[in-house]
Amino acid sequence: MIELLRKTLLMGIGAATLTKEKIDGLVDELVKKGEIASKEGPELVKEFLEESQKAKKELEKRVDEATQKALKKLNLASGTEMKELKARVKELEKRMGDESGSGGIS
Repeated sequence: MIELLRKTLLMGIGAATLTKEKIDGLVDELVKKGEIASKEGPELVKEFLEESQKAKKELEKRVDEATQKALKKLNLASGTEMKELKARVKELEKRMGDESGSGGIS
């Protein structure tokens, strides 16, 4: 099962990293080998590029989800939470300064 998942992930990464040049090369090889007609080449390139873009978006989504899941497990504060905490600390420092009359914390 793990091997199947590994192969699936590697296929997704491979599909996501295909560039137009690589796809053109693959299609040219298929034409040279006679596996497809030369007039089919441009359409096949277009299909491969579309699939490559879909695979890239799906891979990015999965990496983002995995990252978010890992961060949640670590129980770390998000950037938004950190900004909110900094604002609260600043407000508390201001209040403390106003109450003590010294203009700041000593």
